[in-house]
Amino acid sequence: MNRQWIHCDRRSEEYKNGVKSFIEFAKQNVNEENETVCPCSSCGYSKLKTIDVVHIHLLQHGLSVIFETYFRLGSESMPSPVQEPATEPNNDIFDMMDDMLDRHDSIDQPIEGGEDTLEGDDIDKVQRVDGDNYDKLLVEAQRELFPGCTEYTVLTFVVELLSCKVDNLWTNKSVERNLQIMRKMCPKPNNIPESYYACKKMLKDLGLGYENIHACKYDCVLFYKEHEGKDKCPVCNEPRYKNSDSPQKKKIPKKILRYFPLTPRLQRLFKSRHTAGDMRWHKDKRVDEEGKMRHPADGSAWKDFDISYPDFAQDPRNVRLGLATDGFNPFGNMSLSYSMWPVVVVPYNLPPWMCMKKAFSMLTLLIPGPISPGRDIDVYLRPLIDELKELWDHGAKTYDKMAESDFNMRAAVMWTINDFPTYANLSGWSTKGYLACPVCNKDTASHRLKNKIGYGVHRRFLPMHHSWRKDTSKKTFTGKREMRKPPVKLSGKDILKQLRCLRPSKPGII
Repeated sequence: MNRQWIHCDRRSEEYKNGVKSFIEFAKQNVNEENETVCPCSSCGYSKLKTIDVVHIHLLQHGLSVIFETYFRLGSESMPSPVQEPATEPNNDIFDMMDDMLDRHDSIDQPIEGGEDTLEGDDIDKVQRVDGDNYDKLLVEAQRELFPGCTEYTVLTFVVELLSCKVDNLWTNKSVERNLQIMRKMCPKPNNIPESYYACKKMLKDLGLGYENIHACKYDCVLFYKEHEGKDKCPVCNEPRYKNSDSPQKKKIPKKILRYFPLTPRLQRLFKSRHTAGDMRWHKDKRVDEEGKMRHPADGSAWKDFDISYPDFAQDPRNVRLGLATDGFNPFGNMSLSYSMWPVVVVPYNLPPWMCMKKAFSMLTLLIPGPISPGRDIDVYLRPLIDELKELWDHGAKTYDKMAESDFNMRAAVMWTINDFPTYANLSGWSTKGYLACPVCNKDTASHRLKNKIGYGVHRRFLPMHHSWRKDTSKKTFTGKREMRKPPVKLSGKDILKQLRCLRPSKPGII
């Protein structure tokens, strides 16, 4: 089949004729319902569509990058779909539990790339705790929701209910009300949970929970690790609780940081049969073509990192992460000033059509408001930084479902994703004033314009013999010649040297 049309404009006759020839080719690869995997950029080569719908999609959206790369390699057959069709809900639940059980069975196997192993009482303790959780979930996965119900068990009902809650933004109160109605409506006796709390308690055994860490009202410190047992802030002496003087009542903290541990979420990606293979896609299946960038692994930052840390790059299962954060108003009412900051981590081992999906964007921190943490965001990042340092220095024992063995999983943050004001909070470099540019650093070209600061001296980045450097017209530039060289780019060592000259603003912060 002629492949020249895939590079043509979608409005051209050559592209339209090429689509027709492809449809004739695709008719040889349809299922019993006359469906095939749609290779358009919108479907991402993961959805089954009829031949007529595929024809329309190719004319509207064009080919996906995956399919284009596949045909450039000269294949004469349709590639297999990116994602397998979803199984029945009950099978999904048992597959998930089987993945958990596989991990428990392999707990005494040696770790690939690691030296530490569990022995004796440690193995018995882990197996006992995990086994108890598995047994409880297995009971709920087999228990009827009500007599004669064949579509749902208690566990599948709870999973779908809470999934519907998240997808449709239900409140906790609305879930409670729905449960009450269902308990009355379904035949008696039934096993529908009594409350939203009971549903959450049941799913707690699946893991992936979160921790509440108390914080100082003025963002001085977290009551965490060395400060965990204190009732007052060691910096400003502010009480930890709202009702500190009332010993009889339950103490209510003034500020709470929600921390979602990252390690179990990354481990779950390897333990699941649906994602274990995708976590090494960047090494096993990525097409490395000179001059084309389809994935961060094609970029220079990724390749330079591999050269700098060859021991980390040796195992493609080691996780490369991106960190993103910004403030938002959770109430959707702009007249109410409130700023809450989520910190999201994205694993870039996954293929490009997966790593940017919501399901793989991992919330790790939920920094409370109502005031933006500003420069004190480093206080709230401490639990995540501690975990990332542990994953970098020592790693975590993880079961790989694809290899059916354990390995030592390590992780590294490759970059952060944020706007310019948030960059100032994360990096510590002020993005306002005369030295606002973090790249130019102390050599930032700035000057005052009445009551503002301007950064209009850009001719210094031109070649030294460029004609614009000698332009002295006030209509086009400043009226002066610009013969300065561009600022020197600082290395990581230069920036660390600058940081060591600074004094920590709070105890324990570097």
